[in-house]
Amino acid sequence: MTPACGGSSAITWTRPRLYEDYTGVEAIGIDETSRKGHRYITVVADLVERNVICVVPGKDSTTIKRFARDFMDHNGDPDRVRLVTCDMSLGFAKGIRERLPNAARIIDKFHVIKHANEAVDKVRKQEARGNALLKRTKYLWLRNESNLTGLQLETKRSLQRRRLKTGRACQMRETLQDIYDTSADRAEAETALKRLCSWMTRSRLEPMKEFARQIRRHWRDILAYFDHPYTNAILEGLNSVIQNVKTRARGFKNMGYFSTMIYLTCGKLDLSTVTT
Repeated sequence: MTPACGGSSAITWTRPRLYEDYTGVEAIGIDETSRKGHRYITVVADLVERNVICVVPGKDSTTIKRFARDFMDHNGDPDRVRLVTCDMSLGFAKGIRERLPNAARIIDKFHVIKHANEAVDKVRKQEARGNALLKRTKYLWLRNESNLTGLQLETKRSLQRRRLKTGRACQMRETLQDIYDTSADRAEAETALKRLCSWMTRSRLEPMKEFARQIRRHWRDILAYFDHPYTNAILEGLNSVIQNVKTRARGFKNMGYFSTMIYLTCGKLDLSTVTT
């Protein structure tokens, strides 16, 4: 197998990856990150060992095809992968169906909550056009109350007493978070999620209604979390390291070198193959 990096230095430092063995990998997380501008890379992590196992360009179904090929080059068996955490990307969904046929697809709960936050902020922006009190209050509604200062919490409570549309949208987002935090099993979560979607659909808040439709489009894969409570938290942590690497290198115009640096910082490679 030829390392996917350019230049003799990159090949030398990628050599340890030739000896990586993914025979027992059954649970993976997939997430994309921007490399430069609107060019993306997809990072795949072993959720058990908590390390990066593959970096490929793009963020569509062909990305999963390239991952599966690389996975097999390292003794991984796509048929043995039993679960995959990812976002709501239709491209990822198609690739997973085609290349990882026995894997349960789990929509990462943090991505779901992120979409809820985006919907709440759309409601706030719309309402703020006619209510100056809502300007510069974005994070009052998006942060967990445990992360607010005493003054911020008091301000939020004061605004909620005014029965604002934004306050109702925030309550919906908090209800979603409660479903994730407190549901004892999938059945309980499904009942609560149906109730929440009904509330959002009847709310006359278009961003929340659209969010409810989004949940229904991904219903099975969102509920899969309650059978297999895996998330992309490890990838979110690794992404902060990757962004720091990118910043220090001013974006890494060369995909090969960028991938090499990700493997070196997040891949737990055995460097003895280079240093001995």
